[in-house]
Amino acid sequence: MKERAQRKKEEVRQIILETVASSNQVRKLELVDTLQRIGVDYHYKEEIDDLLRSIYDDKDGGSDNLYITSLRFYLLRKHGYGVSSDVFEKFRDEPGNISSDDVSCLLMLYDAAHLRTHGEEILDNIITFNKSHLQFLTQKNLEPELAKEVKCTLETPRFRRVKRVEARRYISVYEKKGM
Repeated sequence: MKERAQRKKEEVRQIILETVASSNQVRKLELVDTLQRIGVDYHYKEEIDDLLRSIYDDKDGGSDNLYITSLRFYLLRKHGYGVSSDVFEKFRDEPGNISSDDVSCLLMLYDAAHLRTHGEEILDNIITFNKSHLQFLTQKNLEPELAKEVKCTLETPRFRRVKRVEARRYISVYEKKGM
C-alpha cells in the first residue's frame, strides 16, 4: 500500500510540474484549488508555491473571465500575495454591482470577496449583493448538487471551513464532476 501511495504521489507531482511548465493559467489555478480542497496540498507545498509565484508574476490580473479572476484573487490572497481588489472593477455594471448568470462563478466571487481587508468597499459590495443573489437562486430550480454547494457557501465561506471536513465533502463533489 505504501509503495502504491508513493507512486500516486509521484504521479501527481509530475502533473504539477508539467502544469508549472505550461502557460495555461486556468489549469494552474484549478489544480492548486483542487489539491487544496481535497486536502493533499501539504504533500506538494514547494510545487504549489512555485505555481502560485508563476500565477502572481503573470500580471494580466486574471483575464476578462470573472471566474478565473475570482479564483486567482482567492488563491493568491489566501497565500499572502498582495493582490488589489481593483481587478474586479472591469466587471462592475452601472449601479456598481458585479453579477453573472453562472452560479459557479458567483460562488467563486463570493468566496474571493471574503478575503477582503478593511476598507475594500468593492469586496464589501460583492458580498452583500451576491449573498442576496445566491439566496434568490436557491429558490430556483438548481441542480441538487449545485444547490447544496450554494447553501454550504452561504453558511460558511470556503476559507473559514474546517480543512478536513471540507476535503471529505469536496471529494464526493469532485467525483461527481467526473474529472
